[in-house]
Amino acid sequence: MKISKSEYKQRIQLAQDKIKTGDIDTLIISEEEDIYYLTGLTYKSLERLFLLVIKENKVSFIVPKMELAHLKTVDNINEIVSYWEYPAQKPERWEDVLLEKVKDSKLIGISGKTPFEIAAFLASVNLKTVANTILEKHRWIKSSQEIELIKQASRYCDISIDKLNKNAYFGMSELEVFSIGRSIQQKVIKETPFDYLATNILVAAWPSRISFQPHGIPKVSDVFIEGSHISLAFLRVNGYSAELERTFFTSQPTKDQEEAFKLMMEARRRSYAVLKPGTIAEDVDLAAKQFLIDQGLKKNLMHRTGHGIGLGNHEGPYLAEGDKTVLKENMVVSIEPGIYIEGIGGFRHSDTVLITKNGYEILTNCPDDIKSLTFTNSKPLQKLKGNIVKKMYGI
Repeated sequence: MKISKSEYKQRIQLAQDKIKTGDIDTLIISEEEDIYYLTGLTYKSLERLFLLVIKENKVSFIVPKMELAHLKTVDNINEIVSYWEYPAQKPERWEDVLLEKVKDSKLIGISGKTPFEIAAFLASVNLKTVANTILEKHRWIKSSQEIELIKQASRYCDISIDKLNKNAYFGMSELEVFSIGRSIQQKVIKETPFDYLATNILVAAWPSRISFQPHGIPKVSDVFIEGSHISLAFLRVNGYSAELERTFFTSQPTKDQEEAFKLMMEARRRSYAVLKPGTIAEDVDLAAKQFLIDQGLKKNLMHRTGHGIGLGNHEGPYLAEGDKTVLKENMVVSIEPGIYIEGIGGFRHSDTVLITKNGYEILTNCPDDIKSLTFTNSKPLQKLKGNIVKKMYGI
């Protein structure tokens, strides 16, 4: 399952068509995900810049010289030119090569995420630039091939969390959860045309110790005991992403935890109730946020309701107060309102969701009710395996 060569060609053509009808005469693309979106090329730039220079009738690709050995041709690119190194002396710097390609440009479009050094250089040679969102907004609307790849990533999310759920027990270690990620990567390698530079597998869980901190860092020595835990499958599979999170328990939840879980679920329901084409992005957030504020939980809210998903696990549009984007069919977003109460726990589910013609389709499929996510069975085999792992690593 891959994006076709013809679709990459159409994406570049769309950018060129926008240049023909817009104010800019040159577009510089420097972000890895954007270059991947236009070419299908995977690489790791580190400090060495890769630059696509798109004009109305020509596309140039500027790369470090060391990359020429394997980049002799790239589909839909008219020319590939190189610079010596990073840094280098005149006239062998990336700056010198770029200037040669854009020196006659009247107005250059750059992404808001373009490295400052590029914008600063263009300004230093008196070339005018303007922030441009041609590519960013086009990426938000997914093609049928992209949707299939996101569905593929979603299925691996499902497998990850299903495996965690089947193995979860009181006393399970974080290290055992991390091992699930390794097994998922092995499945991806066996079952797909694996691209390791375009694949990232993160399977983890926030133990009750830090579940009230949405971006706290679990330790390999953490174990799952009383309280609420939050599982996470945060995947990019051969270029396209998905995420799945669930609040779960390895002992019976308290009444306070049951109540917080119930309120989180109602906030989710209210977000889904307004999620459809034509809805303003921030209204999906406010549907959940205002409900939780009305319940007296304003100080226990720490983030927006969701964000776009595609090549990146986090991209636009953002389901956040302040984002006025009109949602459209074939956008893919997360729905994940959360409640965080120190001493009681964190409560958040997240799903990957496709906006359809008349509403939405949830692409990740995992039980979300509290009964299905409470694991109190003894699971002696899992405990035996877990004890071996703990002894091996001194946990």
